[in-house]
Amino acid sequence: MAAMNKSSFIKTMFVKYQSDLKRFVTLKFGDVDEAEDIVQDAFHNFLRTDTPETLENPRAYLYQTAHNLALNRIRKRKHHESYIAIDHNEEESRSPERITAGEKDLLSVQRSLTNLPPKCHKAFVMSRVDGKSYHDIADELGVSVSSVEKYMMRAMNFLRENFDETAE
Repeated sequence: MAAMNKSSFIKTMFVKYQSDLKRFVTLKFGDVDEAEDIVQDAFHNFLRTDTPETLENPRAYLYQTAHNLALNRIRKRKHHESYIAIDHNEEESRSPERITAGEKDLLSVQRSLTNLPPKCHKAFVMSRVDGKSYHDIADELGVSVSSVEKYMMRAMNFLRENFDETAE
């Protein structure tokens, strides 16, 4: 008997609110086909509730469910679009022109580094290329961490000045 009440209640709700709910979702989502899917999912969720006929405001429940489902789809679509955009940008960054430009920049940095004092050059390479900590660099070079910090500042300033000059 309870199953019959639940079934007839859901049918009544569907007949009564399906069209309005579809319009509501279409306005929010902008796509009629997606809106139909969302409304169907909302009623499916409604059907899965134990006793939908005892809900205080079943219409509000349906609208809130549809709203949440629409937001989830919008988020999913935006996430997918941003993923595609990132993938497209990665493809552009691997273009022959970008690779050639990157290789030229790398050669320019390598040439600039040869103009640094030897310990400064070595500290910079150990930090930026080898990924070593300032403490490890200090131990390996036999200097203080403060000296490594000064070498790094000097190298960074030198490179910044060098590239500023070549950009002009």
